[in-house]
Amino acid sequence: MAPADQTILITGASGFVGSGVVLRVLQEGYKVVLTVRDETQIPWLKKVFGHEDQVKFVVIPDFLKEGAFDEVVKGVDYVIHTASPIPKPDMASEWKKNYIDPAVKPTVSLLEAAKAEPKIKKVVVTSSCISFVPMDRSELGESRTTSEAKGNPKVGEDFHDTEFGFPFGAYHGSKIAGDIATWNFRDEKKPHYAIVTINPDFVYGPIPVLKSKEALDDHHTTSAILWREYNGIDGLLRYQDTDHSVHIDDVAEAHVKVLDDKYKDGERFILSAGEFKWDDLLAYAQKKYPEMDFKLNPIPSWKDGWSALYYRLDASKAEKELDIKFKDIYTQFDDLVAAMKKFDA
Repeated sequence: MAPADQTILITGASGFVGSGVVLRVLQEGYKVVLTVRDETQIPWLKKVFGHEDQVKFVVIPDFLKEGAFDEVVKGVDYVIHTASPIPKPDMASEWKKNYIDPAVKPTVSLLEAAKAEPKIKKVVVTSSCISFVPMDRSELGESRTTSEAKGNPKVGEDFHDTEFGFPFGAYHGSKIAGDIATWNFRDEKKPHYAIVTINPDFVYGPIPVLKSKEALDDHHTTSAILWREYNGIDGLLRYQDTDHSVHIDDVAEAHVKVLDDKYKDGERFILSAGEFKWDDLLAYAQKKYPEMDFKLNPIPSWKDGWSALYYRLDASKAEKELDIKFKDIYTQFDDLVAAMKKFDA
């Protein structure tokens, strides 16, 4: 069947990754059903996505409500589940309520609902590379490197009730818990459809749903944090000199590619363009965009010791099997700058 004859349900359409995926899916010609939590989001999203003849919006105010997805899955051919909580400063406690439950319960609910729709061929779940990273990085050994083959870290029965201590720790825990829940569902319920997970690195690049530079203050996405870092505002992502990342376009491309039947049930793909140095990117930005006064604060003392959280990624499987030539950090930054400059036009 041609893409124009198939419909994809996409959750999290108003988010950074979700909106990038929607745009790519629409370019491929698919019809989409997009879930949003608030009806007031729809007019702006219509402007962002266009392709009105291919798009249908459905409002689901509470993803945690039992049966929330029972109706929306009817008649669709594929599901892409991108919706998930992100770490925010004002979510500094009640880790299970704010992070674990929103990562686990809607995922399981959606997978369960999809069982009742025989048309569904595949469910693609957007997870994270850190779902393969143990909370204790020493378990990765001296290389600190993880891959799909390592699988999820082993966690205890009380993991969901862990006192994570800070937002990024809880976010990490939510990604492990959500991924484990996905594969436990597959193994226990044996659904008729295939399940594939996409496990991106920190995602950078233009934010499709951003309304203005001022609105950036309300965005807690990785790309917004990157922008703030290079404007002298310390964020939650930089805690050592070296890091790694992936372009939003590559993440969107991967979601579309795995819809192909050749990518079978149980596949998992880490997406990463590899390592970069924060100071090297600063030097690049200052040289290429002198008028923008980019700056980067020293790593604050309250992050002392956080370098022990560092890990590396082996993304060779996705590069080879999905045939993705990952865009490097400089392209990621250039594309973000270009998008931000449009607001000054």
